[in-house]
Amino acid sequence: MNIGTNTKGKAMSNSHAKNYTILTIFLIIFSISYTSSIAGEYTMKISYETSDTHLKARTALKFANRLKELSKDRIEVKMFPNSSLIPSKQEVTAALRGQVEAIMPFVSYYESISASAKVFTMPMIFRDYSHISDAWNGAAGIAVSKDLDQKGLIALGYWYDTPTHLFTTEKPISNLDQVAGMKIRTYPSATLEATIEAFKAVPTVIPGSEVYLALQNGVAEGALTTPAFAASLKLTDVLRHMTRLNLAYGGYIFAVNKKFYQKLPVDLQEAVTLAAKEMTLWNKEAIKKEVAAAEQLMRDAGVAIHDLKAGDRNRWVSSVQPVVDQQSDAIKLLVNKVK
Repeated sequence: MNIGTNTKGKAMSNSHAKNYTILTIFLIIFSISYTSSIAGEYTMKISYETSDTHLKARTALKFANRLKELSKDRIEVKMFPNSSLIPSKQEVTAALRGQVEAIMPFVSYYESISASAKVFTMPMIFRDYSHISDAWNGAAGIAVSKDLDQKGLIALGYWYDTPTHLFTTEKPISNLDQVAGMKIRTYPSATLEATIEAFKAVPTVIPGSEVYLALQNGVAEGALTTPAFAASLKLTDVLRHMTRLNLAYGGYIFAVNKKFYQKLPVDLQEAVTLAAKEMTLWNKEAIKKEVAAAEQLMRDAGVAIHDLKAGDRNRWVSSVQPVVDQQSDAIKLLVNKVK
């Protein structure tokens, strides 16, 4: 009898242990599932080369927060500043491959997959931000968006940067003759390389994350860049002069991987599109104060700002006309439409 009772007790004990194990497994699975749902059904990684103080990074952060709200936490946005995930020169390729879901590189980085993007870096053809806004919303922007779509990216906005000027480490530049022979850094762009050559200077293509050391070590004596970008990467430590060229009113195309976008449910596609549209409008307003603020940062850091005299500016404009003239007929047609 005692033996039978012990056997029965052991059976009940084993049954309880089995049930406990099943319950534990269920709770673990539930916990993992719940945690995943909290983290978001979808993840959007955004890679960019600037610090989070830059206007485009601040625009992206507002986009992330707005998308979180619109998607009700179903899309989690992970941001990777300072090229911490992908080098800037590889962002477009990474987005095409799906390594990241969204990017916002300078417009010139898209020239490798969209010849039409060259319009937005044509030297000295844009008057102001309203002019470039009209270009993006017109034939030139439509052409770029179509090119990107065919390659596998969806353009969701054009985010502004401060104007592109000429910066130098030692030598102040007030006229065209003074820049001849200087090694001038530019971001990857066939158009801007040709522009520097038109100035009779030596173009040096250097990604944003490497500019500081290049200027510090004398690999480049100057740079075509923007005040906001220079400030965000602390290039003011090595730059001493800025010449207001207003070479371009460039900016950044915010684009997402097409396959990622199409896999989203319709309501989440609409959320992504709306968040991008709203932040594009916010960016357009923010740039008005950003220009003055960025220039003040230059002055505070000891960078001297020089203006061109009217006659001198005409020489600079005339010097870069061959850059436009050597473009394909299709690009020249778009440039004429922009003008």
